[in-house]
Amino acid sequence: MTTPSSFNPTQAPFVAFKRAISRRRFLAGTGVLLALPLLESMTPAFAAAAPSAVKPRRMLGICNNLGLVPEFFFPQGKGADYKASPYLELLKQHRKDFTVFSGVSHPDVDGGHPADNCFLTAAPHPSSGGFRNTISLDQFMAERIGHLTRYPSMTLGVNCSRGSRSLSWTAGGVMIPTEEKASEVFRKMFMGGSATEIAAQERRLVLGQSILDAVGGQAGELRRTMGTQDRDRLDQYFTSVRELEQRMQMSKEWEK
Repeated sequence: MTTPSSFNPTQAPFVAFKRAISRRRFLAGTGVLLALPLLESMTPAFAAAAPSAVKPRRMLGICNNLGLVPEFFFPQGKGADYKASPYLELLKQHRKDFTVFSGVSHPDVDGGHPADNCFLTAAPHPSSGGFRNTISLDQFMAERIGHLTRYPSMTLGVNCSRGSRSLSWTAGGVMIPTEEKASEVFRKMFMGGSATEIAAQERRLVLGQSILDAVGGQAGELRRTMGTQDRDRLDQYFTSVRELEQRMQMSKEWEK
């Protein structure tokens, strides 16, 4: 045993300390504010196994108000050994990561398709004259885990009746409008700076350039400090951003 009086620091095991990358770090350029994905190097070595190092939990709610063909969705059998339906067979590689519930309903939620306003609230009788909605499940979760991510919640939709329908509602029963334009979501997530800088960056996108061009130098410096696994993950992230840019431009061409 080594006593405090006989301890020799030169004989102690060598431990290399490396400053962890902040989880809130951004790559910033003119008109661009690009958040980083969760990387291994964002966690200090001695904290890697700590509960605080666990990836932020997220919730995604999707309402398909046109429904599904039951026999194509619900599996046969019960428990973990169920026989997958045609729809679930498409997700077979993720089978261990999800659970299918049957027999779940909102018996007092009536009113046809507009009742999707209550999909995440279960507030009864939305078609009644004095109806008042309540907090939706996504906002309930955002109050508890929203601080772990850059945006506590995002409400997206398609053809939401000009702002009269949404899945997200506050505790006071106030509707949170949906964002229906992919370009606006892209702007919110990946762009920053003055209005002039953002407009200039949007013009570059129209010309086929990428927001990644504005942060290429910073990205290169960051990659040199990373291990192989983090570099691969960062490259995958940048590739997905670029693919999203290209899909948006194709969508705009079809809209003309």
